[in-house]
Amino acid sequence: MDLAWISVGALIVAVTLSMVTTINVGVVCLAFAWIVGVLLGGMPVGDLLDGFPTGLFVTLAGVTLFFGMARGNGTLERITERAVRLCRGHTGILPIMFFFLALGLSTIGPGSIGATALLAPPAMAVAQRTGISFFLMAVMIGNGALAGSLSPFSPTGVVANSVMDRMGFPGLEWITFRNNILGHTLVAFGGYFALGGLKLFARGGTGAAGVEQDVQAMEGRHYLTLTLITLLLIGVIFFELEVGMTAITAATILTFTRAADEKEAIRSMPWGVMLMVTGVTVLITLRRD
Repeated sequence: MDLAWISVGALIVAVTLSMVTTINVGVVCLAFAWIVGVLLGGMPVGDLLDGFPTGLFVTLAGVTLFFGMARGNGTLERITERAVRLCRGHTGILPIMFFFLALGLSTIGPGSIGATALLAPPAMAVAQRTGISFFLMAVMIGNGALAGSLSPFSPTGVVANSVMDRMGFPGLEWITFRNNILGHTLVAFGGYFALGGLKLFARGGTGAAGVEQDVQAMEGRHYLTLTLITLLLIGVIFFELEVGMTAITAATILTFTRAADEKEAIRSMPWGVMLMVTGVTVLITLRRD
C-alpha cells in the first residue's frame, strides 16, 4: 500500500483516539509518523523531521509567550479597566465597547480564547451591576473575540494561514481576517439589536453609574509592555517583520527589564495545543522522498 494512504489511515486513527480519549492527538501523530515513515517506509529520521513546522512552532511560541507576559504583568487588565471607564454614563455603549475590546485584544495576539478569558469576568460583573442581559454580553464578547481570531498575530490565525500556504493559497491573510471580522460583526450587532441593546440607551447614566470603580495605576512595566505591543504591530504590518521572532524579542526585553515573569508566562503557554498542531502537521506532510 502507498505510504501516503497509510499515513492517511494513521491520521484517521489518531483523530478518532483524540475524540474518545484524553490523549493529545499530536503525540499520537508523531508516533504514527515515525512508525509509518521510518519503520514501514524506510525513511531517514532526518527526512521525517523535515516535516516539523519549525516556523509555525516559533510563531506560536513567540506570540503566546509575549502576550502571556502582557497578561501576567497586568497590562491587558489595565487596558480593560480604562476602556470600561470611558463608557461612564452610557449603559448602551458597554456591550459595544466590550465587543471592540475583545476584537482588539484577540487581534493583537492573545487570540479568541485568551481574550475571552481575560474579558469575561469583568464583563459579566459589569452586566450584573448595570442590569445588562448576560446573554447579550456573551454574544458581544464571544463574537468580538472570534472576529479577531484569524489575525496574522493570533495563534488561530497563524495556524490557518500556515494551512492556506501549504494548500497553495499564500498572501490571503488580511483578506481572510477582514472577512472574518465582517461576518462576526454582523452576527454580534444583529444579536445586539435583537436582544434589546438599543433599549439600554433609554436608561441614560442610571445603570452605568454602578460601573464606576477605581482603576489600577499604570506603572513603568505596563507602559513598556504597551510600547512593545505597538512596535510589534508596526513592525509586522508595515515592515513585514516575522511575527514569531519579533514577539520573542519583545518577550526578551520584558524579561531583562523584569517587567514580567517569564517563568509564569511559559507555564501558561498552550503547550498541548502547540504539540497537537505540530504533531498533526508532521503526519500530514509524511511522504516518501
